[in-house]
Amino acid sequence: MILLFLSAFVHPHDIAYLTMESIIIKPRNEVLKKYVQYFLFFKKTDPGFLSYSTFPNNNLCLAIYKENTIDYTSNSKSNNCIITPGNVGFKSRLFGFHKMPFQVNISSALDQICILFEPAALRVFTRESFEDLLAIDHVFDIFTQKSDFFLEQLFDENNLLSRAEKLETLLLENLNVRQSEKMIEALHLIKRGSEQNLTTEKLAKKLGMSAPTLFRLFKNNIGMNPKSFMNTHRFRNILNEILREKQALTHVAYANLYYDQAHFIKDFRSFSGYSPKQLLNKISIEQNDLAWIYNNKNHR
Repeated sequence: MILLFLSAFVHPHDIAYLTMESIIIKPRNEVLKKYVQYFLFFKKTDPGFLSYSTFPNNNLCLAIYKENTIDYTSNSKSNNCIITPGNVGFKSRLFGFHKMPFQVNISSALDQICILFEPAALRVFTRESFEDLLAIDHVFDIFTQKSDFFLEQLFDENNLLSRAEKLETLLLENLNVRQSEKMIEALHLIKRGSEQNLTTEKLAKKLGMSAPTLFRLFKNNIGMNPKSFMNTHRFRNILNEILREKQALTHVAYANLYYDQAHFIKDFRSFSGYSPKQLLNKISIEQNDLAWIYNNKNHR
């Protein structure tokens, strides 16, 4: 297995190339940068089988497909997306709030566009229920009543910078809902939480609200409960420290307030499917927020 990784920054507009003919482009608009992490473009021209896994994160991915069938299964035992050939048309789905590794199996050619939103950022574009949005395969309709027409033009554009510019323009046109001040404060406190041994009870107290009100704040603005969000945030911090900073595991565990090594390893395995040492042996490079592992042993 090898990591699906960003290999180099090669363009002044913050483009980075990955294996599997994929490109990540960061927003250029300063306002939009607060809400969108990046646009991710996948291109797979052959119909052969490819499989990869990725790990839980607190961002939300809006994935747009052309001429594919998308079968997504998420329950206590599996978290899988199967992509196969489909009829002419577009599908758009939200993926996020994972509690275990997310495996994607592709048995089709693929032209896919992903918009990665910052935590709580989707709420500045729509007030639609997360529960409703996660259940449908035409989520992109929230941005335009003529979504198929827009997407047809978008996918006809071969220049990926132009695709990103079209997406930025549309998103900015829909940027019309003010973000919750309490939610902004909560996210700020959680970022500093590892220094404070922050719990959901302490977070509610710092925000001056009850535990039920905190729960509703997170479910309404992020789509997941505060405990799950904080646990995932801690996992991503640990993953970054292990892969980027090459910190000793005992140091990482202690810095993230684990005083029991067995508990640390158990938690890490539940999110990634591997112990920290096993993961380090399987991953060759990790950059930005992408930490993906190919499941195809013979992939090059």
